[in-house]
Amino acid sequence: MFEGDTIAAISTPPGVGGIGVVRVSGPGTLPVVQQVFVRVTGHGLGNPASHRAYHGYIVDAEGQRVDEVLLCVMRHPHSYTCEDVAEISCHGGSISTRRVLEAVLARGARVAEPGEFTKRAFLNGRLDLAQAEAVIDLIQARTEASHRAALHQLEGALSRHLREVREALLQVSVYLEAGIDFPEEDIELVAAGGLLERLDGIDVQFDRLLSTFERGRLLREGLATAIVGRPNVGKSSLLNALVGRDRAIVSPQPGTTRDTIEAELDLDGLLLRVIDTAGIRTAHDDIEQEGVRRARDVVAQAELLLVVFDGSMALTPDDYALLTETAAKPRVLVQNKCDLPPCWSRAALGSAHAAALFVPVSASRGDGLPGLEQAVIRHVLGDAPLNRDEVRLTQSRHRQLIGVALRNVRAAADGLRQGTPLEFVAFDVTEAIENVSEVLGESAAGEVLDRIFSQFCIGK
Repeated sequence: MFEGDTIAAISTPPGVGGIGVVRVSGPGTLPVVQQVFVRVTGHGLGNPASHRAYHGYIVDAEGQRVDEVLLCVMRHPHSYTCEDVAEISCHGGSISTRRVLEAVLARGARVAEPGEFTKRAFLNGRLDLAQAEAVIDLIQARTEASHRAALHQLEGALSRHLREVREALLQVSVYLEAGIDFPEEDIELVAAGGLLERLDGIDVQFDRLLSTFERGRLLREGLATAIVGRPNVGKSSLLNALVGRDRAIVSPQPGTTRDTIEAELDLDGLLLRVIDTAGIRTAHDDIEQEGVRRARDVVAQAELLLVVFDGSMALTPDDYALLTETAAKPRVLVQNKCDLPPCWSRAALGSAHAAALFVPVSASRGDGLPGLEQAVIRHVLGDAPLNRDEVRLTQSRHRQLIGVALRNVRAAADGLRQGTPLEFVAFDVTEAIENVSEVLGESAAGEVLDRIFSQFCIGK
């Protein structure tokens, strides 16, 4: 990124659509759009008012019309990037948007890098880094709950909480530095017990925040959930029933599924990335062996297993082998085909598996599916709902930095209890402050910023 550049990009996704948007930002925005835009009256743009739409045409370097558009200019600092910004709404489709972008680039703008608009918003103080990271979470949200959580963070919920904690740390640091700088004054602004009480309070807040990460991660990424079982127990039927459409081929012929098939399911805000696998048994040919190998790889990587059995047939050695193979993983045992006369009861699974959740269903008729969905939700989340507007961590970067800050706070508290020289205690408190500041982007290194913004799409 070069200071002083004017950047441009198509901000709408590729493909056919009613409207396409080309966004321009930077100090040269007004000269660029004044050259490419002509009003319907035939006059130039002139000196446009901020936050007002203008109807006209984009013209190329030869003065030929490219498309009929609406142009909106947002003058700095009252724009997304805190720079002069223009958004050109043209007709959708690849040709119109590409030609409008080419006309803008021909007048001196350059193509924006991925995330460069949001990076400029961060560098210009429009957003802190935690809010900027929420932008991509908002774009990539796949459930209402994940969208709501990202919006909550974009509005500054996490940032405000961290600034309050950092302010408490700064107060502790002030008292420690005073004790270091003026030891001869024999003035104790705050007793050691008072500082310990403050540090213990910060400890509790950091610890509580860290405890939200797993739920925040589930909102952001979803839960990898594998459907496993021997062939022909109804795994593909269960996948189709859960997602409400024919995602996988269903056949009475055993071994129909040879590769993994993935679909997404929203369970009251909990995103399940459901993976149907090949039947696990002793394979009879090379292709089936590869399918079984891939199924076992999915089992190893999945965060939750739905282990499916055919309730209308006696349990087989392959069923019992799978029970043992999956015993160490989080799982729900599913007795499928409960619409048929049952051939066995739960007791047949053995006392070693009595603690596992057990849900009878009929994938073909839909019987028991609501109970299975609720069992999965309770198994993953417990009794606490997922859609509360709590302040939570969703990024591994945040968890790592807050975890280090928590260790710093605990080291400082231990130092006070043990009579460690105040210089060492103050160092730990300063380190905690620096880690909180890095979450907000106030002390983040350039390579960290590059890595974060490279995940964005071009045009945002």
